Amino acid sequence: MRAKSGRADFRREQELAEPVARYLRNRAFGLQGSEVAFFEYRIDIYGYSRRQDLTIAVELKMTKWPRAVEQALLYQLCSDLVYIAMPRKQVERVDVETLNAHGLGLIAVERGRCEEVVPATRSHVVRKHYRETYLAMLQEGS
Repeated sequence: MRAKSGRADFRREQELAEPVARYLRNRAFGLQGSEVAFFEYRIDIYGYSRRQDLTIAVELKMTKWPRAVEQALLYQLCSDLVYIAMPRKQVERVDVETLNAHGLGLIAVERGRCEEVVPATRSHVVRKHYRETYLAMLQEGS
């Protein structure tokens, strides 16, 4: 599918969710929730890897990467790793140095496949209470 806007493969942000969720499952983040409320935002995908004992939050965006960074920085309070996932054609516009400076990762999505472009580093601001609360919500839902 090709969108008129030039966003190859995707017309809406939600279309990124399935390939990203699959990508995370393949990397041992089998326990997942979507549209998880955190303050006034919704984390598009929140996951947990039992094997690695890591939580992950992913913000899906079609274009506006600076807005995604704002949200992702907040998600570092409740998640060990935080990523932004975007269509591959939009990834080249992202300021990678900004992501690196904040420990945020970047995932490119194209034709239903994902590639980690920038690895996330473990959050140094994660709050135990938030992490445990969201992890418990995931576990209750499984």
